[in-house]
Amino acid sequence: MTKRFGPEVGGTADEQLEECGQSAPKPGNTQTCDHKVPEPMTLFAGFGHMHLLGRAIKVELNPGTPNAKVVLDVPQFDFDNQRLVKLQSPVEIGPGDTLRVTCTHDAGLRKRLPQLSKLPPRYVVWGDGTSDEMCTGIMTVSLRKS
Repeated sequence: MTKRFGPEVGGTADEQLEECGQSAPKPGNTQTCDHKVPEPMTLFAGFGHMHLLGRAIKVELNPGTPNAKVVLDVPQFDFDNQRLVKLQSPVEIGPGDTLRVTCTHDAGLRKRLPQLSKLPPRYVVWGDGTSDEMCTGIMTVSLRKS
């Protein structure tokens, strides 16, 4: 990625892949990232952050297990309404738990959105600009003693 898009974008993308336990980007409309919980904490609220191509974002606790729980679900992401969502009740998490962020994007929107439609065709990659993309689940937490 760095070789193709330069050190800033490539470096950030490489860091994200490493944090998500992945060795290479997986092309497609839906991306996931698993994050191992490092210490005991309580989740209180969260929000998803993507850019203009973002369509849906979800944060799950321990996906694929009997104790799986969706802690944040934004099925119709709106770039202009990236608000903090208070959880119905606090969620206790700790070492051994996994938080999975799942984002769905629609690259076809590049042709339809006025902010993007006049840009030349290119790969959509991780980046700070709104013509690039992100997939970030940001949670409000409080550390707790185990």
